[in-house]
Amino acid sequence: MQKSTKRVLGVAGICVVAAASGYVGAGLSSGSESGGVGGPQGSFIDDIKDRGELRVGVAIAAPMTVQGSDGTLGGPNLIPLRALADQLGVELKPVAAEWKNIVAGLQADRYDFAANLDYTVERSLAIQFTDPVYEYQAVYVVKADSPHTTAEQIRADGGAVATAQGSAPEKAVQETGLTVMPVDNYSNALSALQAGRVIAEFADLPTAEAQTLADPSLKIVVPDPPIYSASAAYGIPADTDTRSLQIINIAIERARESGELARAYADVDYHEIDDLGDLVKK
Repeated sequence: MQKSTKRVLGVAGICVVAAASGYVGAGLSSGSESGGVGGPQGSFIDDIKDRGELRVGVAIAAPMTVQGSDGTLGGPNLIPLRALADQLGVELKPVAAEWKNIVAGLQADRYDFAANLDYTVERSLAIQFTDPVYEYQAVYVVKADSPHTTAEQIRADGGAVATAQGSAPEKAVQETGLTVMPVDNYSNALSALQAGRVIAEFADLPTAEAQTLADPSLKIVVPDPPIYSASAAYGIPADTDTRSLQIINIAIERARESGELARAYADVDYHEIDDLGDLVKK
């Protein structure tokens, strides 16, 4: 069975998660009471408070991260960070980024967090991760009149597939042996599909849902078995201290357990992968 995209990892306790998961960035058992990975405990959070801004790098992947008509960056994925900023008494400042450079921007101190970022081993060698905000599967988007209803049919066709360059799904779809056309973002990937330059787009489920809901001439093909599934979290600097990481993870847990994230998903018409209905190509 395919996993639910809105199911998040249960948290029995921050320290238990860190010890059991083995994720780079959980790290709550490392460091000391006075120091830790990034120096004095709480120093990452203290720096944000002293600056008066909580900066978050945002690459567009609607509906989780979006850009409004006025250019404002937002979306459900920022809810835990907005709540954290409110608790710290600072301003939440979204910073525009692209998937191909979002990690580099974090390393260059352009922002404190990289939003909506998938756990990958490659990324974990350079940065830390928070607890997951949500989980999802990557899917294909095709034209409604496409002859393809399965991932195997798309692979057998031999045509090119577009995806966002630097996104985590890009590497997974490349490993299937398909001809892949990487482009700057998912909007351009969709444009390539609509123009007939590719036979499908490979994207995260939230992006695919937003595109197909906005345009009934598009449908979703769900790979079975999955080609790529992931936990989406926040990326943070590699030297973030463990006390600050604990505070951030508590903010994520509170947003989940309070139902605030679930309500935000419903507001943007986000569905679980086994509840896509007519969005799926038949």
